[in-house]
Amino acid sequence: TVNDADDAAVTAANLSTLGGKTAGTVTVSNAVAITGSVAEATAALVTAGTKVSVSDAKVTVSDADGVGITASELSDIGSSTTGVVTVTNAVAITGTAAEVTAALVTAGSLVVVSDAAVTITGNPTITELNNIAAKTTGVVTATLAAASLSDLGDLSTAATDDITITVNDADDAAVTAANLSTL
Repeated sequence: TVNDADDAAVTAANLSTLGGKTAGTVTVSNAVAITGSVAEATAALVTAGTKVSVSDAKVTVSDADGVGITASELSDIGSSTTGVVTVTNAVAITGTAAEVTAALVTAGSLVVVSDAAVTITGNPTITELNNIAAKTTGVVTATLAAASLSDLGDLSTAATDDITITVNDADDAAVTAANLSTL
């Protein structure tokens, strides 16, 4: 059992090294403050053979701006603790709408980002895209499935986001230039 006090600084690398030294379970009993890269945090909190058991530890992921991280990696870390997991830099997150939703929106597995860039593969729904885009000021890149102009009116992403949109209103449908401009 690791019994460092609440908020004590502990590196993810040290925890995974400790976890790898025994076939038993290493338990961290307090809300320590774990720091490290995604790879280090994954080794400490997710990977069988090196992980330690935490309940409410806080985790700070410190990969540099632009470093590619999968949404699944982040949600795996997020679901390993009830403490807040924060990504401190403008990393580049990729994944399907379901994976990114798990990483940035879903309680119990979400991590907190401020300016991460997000690339969503596949075609998210408008609701999924809005929920994801609301979690970061970084550029969100996605391609929506074809939708009517009235449905696309619910899109609330930032003007800086890179969203590919296909409007599929019926032939001869009344579409105003103002509505297209707003979109």
